Amino acid sequence: MNDESIIAICPRCGAKNRVPRSRWADRLKCGRCKEALDLRDLYPGKTIDVTDPVFQREVVDFKGPVVVDFTAPW
Repeated sequence: MNDESIIAICPRCGAKNRVPRSRWADRLKCGRCKEALDLRDLYPGKTIDVTDPVFQREVVDFKGPVVVDFTAPW
């Protein structure tokens, strides 16, 4: 994979879409279901809750820097 691209996961169908750096500001669509891909929505500049089922995708496989704050309910 080229360091100048990212993989955007479609929020509708879950398909992985490779997005080259030169297209990050474009109006993007999922290659499978044609849902709009807004990178600002897919990679928000705020905290998100990550559960066990999506930890691998959201944290381990993410190509950029990740800050993790682990908490427990007790």
